[in-house]
Amino acid sequence: MASIYDVAKLARVSTATVSAVANGQDKVEPRTRRRVLAAIKKLHYQPNLYARNLARGKTCLLGLIVSDIANPFFGEVTQSIRQEAQACGYELSLASTQFSGEDLVLAVKRMLGMRVTGLAIMTTEMTAEVLEILQASKTPAVFEDVGTVSETISNIRIDYDGGIFKAVRYLVDLGHRRILFVRTYPESTEQERPLLSISLRTQAFLKVVKQFESSRVEPEIVSYTGPGPKAGQLAIQKAFDERKEFTAAIAIADPVALGVLHGLHRRGLRIPEDISVVGFDNSYLCEYLHPPLTSVDIPRGRLGKMVVDCLISNIEGKHAGRELVLETNLVVRESATCLIETSRAHLGRSGKSLGRPLDLR
Repeated sequence: MASIYDVAKLARVSTATVSAVANGQDKVEPRTRRRVLAAIKKLHYQPNLYARNLARGKTCLLGLIVSDIANPFFGEVTQSIRQEAQACGYELSLASTQFSGEDLVLAVKRMLGMRVTGLAIMTTEMTAEVLEILQASKTPAVFEDVGTVSETISNIRIDYDGGIFKAVRYLVDLGHRRILFVRTYPESTEQERPLLSISLRTQAFLKVVKQFESSRVEPEIVSYTGPGPKAGQLAIQKAFDERKEFTAAIAIADPVALGVLHGLHRRGLRIPEDISVVGFDNSYLCEYLHPPLTSVDIPRGRLGKMVVDCLISNIEGKHAGRELVLETNLVVRESATCLIETSRAHLGRSGKSLGRPLDLR
C-alpha cells in the first residue's frame, strides 16, 4: 500500500503538502494541488486515519446507537446523521440494541473503547448505568428523549403531543369520534415497564383526546406484544374480539400501521371508506402502501442536523449539553377520509361498515 512518502516523492512535494491536500485544506497552490491529486490517484493512496488520530490526540469518529436497524425510522435517522457527520469531516460507527438495556450498556462501552469523539444514542430504552458511564468518561453525547442534560449530555425531545394533536384534530375534523390507539411492545419488554417512547406516545394520545371532550371523542386503546407489523395485525384482531368500537385508528409507529392495514384488509374492510388509519414516524414506506398512509412526521433531516450540531459544538467547547425540541407535523395522504355514517356510528358485529358517507363539506 502506498504511503504518504510515496505520494510526496512522485508529486515532488513535502509530506505536509500531501497531508494538506488529502485533508481538503485550501492553502495549496492549484497547480501543486492537481499534481498531488494525480499522484494520489495513480498510487491509490489512502490516508492512514489511525496515524492521523494519534497525531491529533483524538478520533474523527462519532458513535451512533439505535434500537432496531430493521425499523425504517432508525435506518433513515442513521442515514441522516451519517450525511451530516461526513459533511463535518467525521465518520460514523453504528450499533443496535434490539430494545435491550443490557445491550445498550455493552454498546456504549464498546463505543468508548473505540475512542469515539462523541456518541448519539437514538434508542427508546435507557438505563441509569449508561448515564453514569458517559458522565464518568466526559464523552459528549446526545439522546433522543431519554437523556438527562448535563455539561456533556444533550437531549432532543420529540414533540409527540403536537404530532398526536394534529392527527386527532384531523380525524375529528373528518367527523370521527371513536378513535382507536394501537400500541405494541417489543417481545423483550414488559407492558408493566414500557419503553419511554411507547409511554410518551400513549400519554400524548390520552392527554390530547381530553382536549376534544367537548367534541365527544371516545378513545380506545389496544395493545399487543411482538414485532411491529405482526403485532399491529394481531392488535386489530384483538380489538374486534373485544368488540371495541372505532371508525379510525392511530398506530404508534408506521410498521404497526402496516399490520393494522393488513388486519383490516383481511376482514374485508376498506381503507379509508370503512376505517381511517393514521401512522406515526412518516417513514418512506408510507407513500407506497395501499392506500398511501397519512402519518405524523418526525423530520429526519432536521433530527440528523440537530444531533451532529449538538455533538460537534460540545466537542469543540462551544456549547454545554442542552435540551432541544423537534417539532412534528402531519403528512396527509389517502388513508383517512370523512366518516361513513352508520346507525350508531360504529362497526357492526360482522366487522362490516354500515351506511353511507357523511358529507362534512
